Amino acid sequence: MKYNQVVSGTFLQRPNRFIAHVLIDSKEEICHVKNTGRCHELLIPGCTVYCAVSDNPQRKTKFDLIAVEKRVAYPTGTNQQGIPVATTTSSEAIETNGAPNSKTDPGSSHVLLVNMDSQSPNAAVKEWLQSGASPFGKTDYLKPECKFGNSRFDFYLEKETRKIFLEVKGVTLEDNGIVLFPDAPTERGVKHVRELIHCHEQGFETWVLFVVQMERALYFTPNRKTHPQFADALCEAQQAGVHLLAYTCKVKPDEMLIDKELKIRL
Repeated sequence: MKYNQVVSGTFLQRPNRFIAHVLIDSKEEICHVKNTGRCHELLIPGCTVYCAVSDNPQRKTKFDLIAVEKRVAYPTGTNQQGIPVATTTSSEAIETNGAPNSKTDPGSSHVLLVNMDSQSPNAAVKEWLQSGASPFGKTDYLKPECKFGNSRFDFYLEKETRKIFLEVKGVTLEDNGIVLFPDAPTERGVKHVRELIHCHEQGFETWVLFVVQMERALYFTPNRKTHPQFADALCEAQQAGVHLLAYTCKVKPDEMLIDKELKIRL
């Protein structure tokens, strides 16, 4: 999925879950934050962020904060587990077309670009499913936001005799190459997982897909420390027959695409 117009800025502060103050072209702007999660490890004053420009004149804010450069203090371009990270300076990170610059500076900070738009995982997954590049291949039927009983799942797919419910979870929390979900307690997430177990018991094929909104990671694991109930529900779901998948993404300031399958450790 691609954004029409993206500009870079410097993050100043986040007074509440919904807005951030960002310095853009030497002017302090109020930006809508497209992620209500905590994101404390990402939104650090002084970090470089990327904002999509809205063309809606009725909006109170002109910008949506969608991505952030996470600085990693490993000197060789890889982290301690040998995972490569991009090496760019803030001034080089965006070209006029919104794509990262290929230049590197050995003396600059190492940067991991993280898309933090909570709507981008579903948009990227929809494109991925429609393209036939997912493990499901070309499907006969695809419906986003499908209601089943008292539940609503991100996608319903049909392929030949297979009837599939797919729930998508975006992942932005990274720690030493390990990516985790959730970054805050999520009773809604627990509810979704348990509903997938119920659907599986009724004969449907059920999947949880964790979309890692960055390019590289060692593996995905549920964040047991933050929400043990979600971790327990995920283990219970796998044992009950719910399939689990995790994929990293190719991330640019103005684009996010589903990329490579990632190991899961429960």
